[in-house]
Amino acid sequence: MRLLCEVRSYQPTADTHFHNYSQLILPIKGRLSIETDENQLTLDPNHMFLLPPDTSHSFYSNTSNKFLVVDIPNDISHILIGETIRQEQYKRLDERWKAIKYLISEEAKRSNVKALEKLLSYAFDYLRNEEVPASVAYIHEHFDENLTIAELAMIENYHVNHYVQWFSKKMGMTPNIYIQKVRLEHAKRYLKSTDYDLLMISNLVGYEHQSSLTRLFKNHGLMSPSKYRQIVRNKDKKKIILDK
Repeated sequence: MRLLCEVRSYQPTADTHFHNYSQLILPIKGRLSIETDENQLTLDPNHMFLLPPDTSHSFYSNTSNKFLVVDIPNDISHILIGETIRQEQYKRLDERWKAIKYLISEEAKRSNVKALEKLLSYAFDYLRNEEVPASVAYIHEHFDENLTIAELAMIENYHVNHYVQWFSKKMGMTPNIYIQKVRLEHAKRYLKSTDYDLLMISNLVGYEHQSSLTRLFKNHGLMSPSKYRQIVRNKDKKKIILDK
């Protein structure tokens, strides 16, 4: 698969699927309803959305619409996007993002893949360097601890209810869902790269009981942790054989 950038329109009938590449969606006109395991949002001309690979999603649009869509294959996504951007990204388009969208659109018309790669590298550098709220940084540093909304709200000097509203608007999901997603990503890495048993992995990502880890996976539409470990390791073994 190669890097692909094109203008697409979506139908009012919901389409549900997943793919093994990342996707950057930049609206031109109209609205697109998107639902993933973590988010239910409406993408309009004032926002952008980055969809990670292997993320089941549904989408539809009841309006006349056009979206600039960039399909980013895995063999270059680690270079362009990097390892630090692992979550779904729903961001308001500020003036810099609007300029990036315009430039990407112009280079797509010329089918200039090299220029597109440079623009995307710049765009994701900008995304990485955007200011991270103190409470979000705290979640990433203390995801293995017993985090409370009151504690996180205090970091931002917000009342709890105001904090939940602010966080949801800022991050595209509630604080609890964000914590779960961070823990889930760490658990996936432990399952893939270590031989730790499930109870130890549960403890390492902030859960006292193994059943909590299993519930986390199932609540996010995944198979059991043990099944997930088996599948990802088998994929790695097949890749090693093919690379020989």
